[in-house]
Amino acid sequence: MRVRYNECDRVGIVFNSNYLVYTDVAATEFWREHLGGYSEFNEIGLDMVLAEANIRFRQPLEFDDEFDIRVSVGGMTARSMTIEFEFTRAGDQIAEIDISYVCVSSSEHTPQPIPERIRAVLEGE
Repeated sequence: MRVRYNECDRVGIVFNSNYLVYTDVAATEFWREHLGGYSEFNEIGLDMVLAEANIRFRQPLEFDDEFDIRVSVGGMTARSMTIEFEFTRAGDQIAEIDISYVCVSSSEHTPQPIPERIRAVLEGE
């Protein structure tokens, strides 16, 4: 990815909330690669909602920087999972973000088990 001007503060450093926007883009690609897309959840009446996000900043990203995000499954329970995002620029660590998601029904927003076929794909990741 590349940092755009509108994502920065007055001094050209990425504003901290934009890191969560970047994780959303990376997660969308993660779901596309592993499940064919996020719609796999929606088609069976489920959604994965953000429950908690932890960010560890190491170095700032600045306007026009190119960076990579590595995405991996950190852990799973029956109804939740943690996805880990590692931000790097030219091999240097920029930030680490762990996001916990809970599987819920799309209509009632109540916790639901992560379906076995989805769990099998993610655990094999």
